[in-house]
Amino acid sequence: MLRFGRTSLVRSAPGALALLLLVPGASRGQEADGSAAAHLPADSMAIGATYVEWMLDYRADSLWTRFSDEMRENFGSVGEFKDRMAGLFGQIGDQRRVISQRYWMRNGKPQFWHTAEFSAVDEPVVVRFVIEPDGVISGIGFNPQSQNPTVDDPNQHGTEADAAGG
Repeated sequence: MLRFGRTSLVRSAPGALALLLLVPGASRGQEADGSAAAHLPADSMAIGATYVEWMLDYRADSLWTRFSDEMRENFGSVGEFKDRMAGLFGQIGDQRRVISQRYWMRNGKPQFWHTAEFSAVDEPVVVRFVIEPDGVISGIGFNPQSQNPTVDDPNQHGTEADAAGG
C-alpha cells in the first residue's frame, strides 16, 4: 500500500490500480452555466499540462510552489511529497501515451484531468489536479480510468484537448 497524502493507493489485483484521491478544502458553487470554462483563465489548458509535466518529471519543488497552504500541510514537506510521487510512479510506471486532457467540474471546482497509458498497469490512469482560478493547486487525485469519480455535470462542454493537441 502506498500512502500519498492522507489517502492510500493500493493494487486491488495484479496490474490494477485502486483509487487515490486527495482533494482538501470545501467546495464552492458553480457559475450559472455550470461549465469548467466559466472558472478558468484563458491559459488554463497550458497550466494544467504544465502541472502534469512537473509531476511526471518529479519536479516536486515546482509543484510545491503552486500548492495551497492546506496541500502543503497535508504533505508535510516537499521531500515527503517527492517521495510519494516516486512511490506512485514506481507502481504505475512511465507514461507511454497521452489519451486526453480536459477540465471537468467536480464538487463545484474545476479539475484538470490528464488521461494516459502507463507502462506498469493495464488500464489508463487519470491524473487530476484541482486548480483554483489563481492557478493554486488545492487537490490532486489519481485513479484508473474505469474508476473516474462522478463529475457535477457529465454533459458539460468544458475545455478539452485530445492527444493530438486539439
